[in-house]
Amino acid sequence: MQSNTSKYERGADVKPRAKSKEPAVFSVEMPAELNIRTISAAHAQLSDALKSGAPIVVTVPTEAAVDLTFVQLMEAARRSSGDRGGQLSLSRPADGGLLETLRRGGFLEAADSRRFWLMDSGEQ
Repeated sequence: MQSNTSKYERGADVKPRAKSKEPAVFSVEMPAELNIRTISAAHAQLSDALKSGAPIVVTVPTEAAVDLTFVQLMEAARRSSGDRGGQLSLSRPADGGLLETLRRGGFLEAADSRRFWLMDSGEQ
């Protein structure tokens, strides 16, 4: 007769995972619309990521429709992360609609901004 107890409850095949010395990365996948109407969802995602204390990697779809609201949110999250000793980065250099918004808004003027948004790609 089979027991209703799972193998995990019985302790079979359960091994503690080795703890990594590196903190887990908190990946944030942004939606394709990043504007004033949808910014609250992006804000919630970034807030959760910041609370985790883990390094944060944000992915913005190339086809994303981006306005300055999202850029401002990311700048605030970047500063907040830095103030806490954390790390926030993009998964790849800004491109598509995000890159165009950054150019129009003058966000690529400072070297620090170019390093963050373009990942030192030298593109302007």
